[in-house]
Amino acid sequence: VGHQWWFEFQYPDLKLTTANELHVLKGQTVYFDIESADVIHSFWFPTQGGKRDMVPSHVNNMWFTPNEAGRFLGQCVEFCGASHANMRMVLYVHEQADWDAWVKQQQAAAVAPAAGTVAAQGAALFTQKGCAGCHSIAGNPAAVGQVGPNLSHFGNRSTVAAGIAENNAQNLGAWLRNPQAFKPGALMPNLGLNEDEIASLTAYLHSLK
Repeated sequence: VGHQWWFEFQYPDLKLTTANELHVLKGQTVYFDIESADVIHSFWFPTQGGKRDMVPSHVNNMWFTPNEAGRFLGQCVEFCGASHANMRMVLYVHEQADWDAWVKQQQAAAVAPAAGTVAAQGAALFTQKGCAGCHSIAGNPAAVGQVGPNLSHFGNRSTVAAGIAENNAQNLGAWLRNPQAFKPGALMPNLGLNEDEIASLTAYLHSLK
């Protein structure tokens, strides 16, 4: 599902939902139902074949068979607004053992941080600041929002803000500090967080593995 400006990946048979990073098994054909939640986007991993438009209220289909393991880049290729160029995604093609491990990890609930830690303070802030109203986290009963990306196991993702920056404390902190400055037109609100709150939320999000 295309969103302004990020990609949602649903795996119905596995009962998984991820954002911006697609994981598949080498040598297995992958079938996609492609749609948009808002405006027209376009789905494209150049190494895997052609493009397909993502259209509101309409489902398009495509498939490809990844024959090489590795990490491959993709992005939206239909102008869709202010951060069209920042609507990126990553494809991970796994060998069987790595695929099985990834699925097992994703199907497990995120472990709550230990009481009294900075990450635990961040978990409390995640609810207090309203983040849980927009985002889902498996294992956190308060976080069931469907507006923004699913953040289950966010700590294992390689990028932030739909592929535009490495997922590290500095970049995540900059994103939380001012989303619109980090990604023009981003729909995530600026919550006016102070530096201690940013550090706590960063610790919590990076603990989600």
